[in-house]
Amino acid sequence: QLGAETLVERIYNIAKEHCVSDILIGTEAASMYDWHLLEYLSESKLALEFNLKLYRFNAKWIKNFKKSLAPRGKTDPIDSFAIAERLRMGRLPKEYIPDIKYQPLRKLTRFRFHLMQQIAREKNFFLASLFLKAGAYSRISPFGSTFSATSLAVINDFFSVDELAAMPIEELTEFILEKGKSHFSKPAEIVDNLKRAARESYRLKPELAPAVNLILASTYNNIRCYKDQVKLVDSAIAENLKAFKHTLESITGIGPVYAAGIIAEIGDVHRFPNDSSLAQFTGLTWPKHQSGKFQAEETRMSHTGNQYLRYYLVEAANSVKRCDATYKAFYEKKYAEATKHHHKRALVLTARKLVRLVWTLLTKQVLYQPGYSSTSLTV
Repeated sequence: QLGAETLVERIYNIAKEHCVSDILIGTEAASMYDWHLLEYLSESKLALEFNLKLYRFNAKWIKNFKKSLAPRGKTDPIDSFAIAERLRMGRLPKEYIPDIKYQPLRKLTRFRFHLMQQIAREKNFFLASLFLKAGAYSRISPFGSTFSATSLAVINDFFSVDELAAMPIEELTEFILEKGKSHFSKPAEIVDNLKRAARESYRLKPELAPAVNLILASTYNNIRCYKDQVKLVDSAIAENLKAFKHTLESITGIGPVYAAGIIAEIGDVHRFPNDSSLAQFTGLTWPKHQSGKFQAEETRMSHTGNQYLRYYLVEAANSVKRCDATYKAFYEKKYAEATKHHHKRALVLTARKLVRLVWTLLTKQVLYQPGYSSTSLTV
């Protein structure tokens, strides 16, 4: 903070000396490292005596902008000069405005995003280790899901595929019924698939088996721990969301977690004059590629913008398409039109359609009526 105080004094004295009325300060958005500085500046005497405007630049923007300047290497002074030049050029992003109202909810929803990413990484690592122990298990998927309780019991309780293959069918059936609490309607079919997985898998060398089994057990414990943390965070998110008046949960398929993630990242929806500007902020846009008479038939999503908002919108769209007939039909149409990556392309296009509805509901504060277009909703 001492450095921030020195910075404020220096800017203040220069502004007074040159009779400056407007001050523009830019930072490079580097995780949370510039957050305290921006908060401090917004409450400093610069904000009280001058027309102070603060901007957070995407690091990619500054990197690309530096390419238009003379090559000078990379140092802190050079980066600061590039940011100052970018401020001078104009066409700036939305001004940074401190907003403590949304900060607690935003911290929780972003932490949940982090937890879900960790779970995905642990599951991928688990599957890679499982391939060593039983290579055909994930492909055959005897229980439908590799991570179901009974499936994990089989993976962790059997030392090797040889042990699984050698176990009598009657004992294996009894084991499955016990772990599955007799919920399986066709246990014999599951046993057959387990035996098949054992037959079609490579045999792991006995020297490696203890290490691989330990890795699988430890990774599973990590997954279970992360899932427990997600439940705690979900409860906290639902509690914090009560302070916000909204109608997003009137959309079938959107619960408090997805609604909170969307609301926390959007903040004041009136910052966005239309749904297109919100989509641009989210990164759900497809820039055109055209030169002369050439027009690219396939365009890629920009993948810029707010990754957290994009994540919650895509996840919400995935849930809504299962519950709402309109969005289900739209998804299926786009799925059929796609030439590759059918599910991913159809899903992000469905998310873009959802952006329009979200913007309408938040700006007009109305309930969603299935079957009506977003433009027809009225207060």
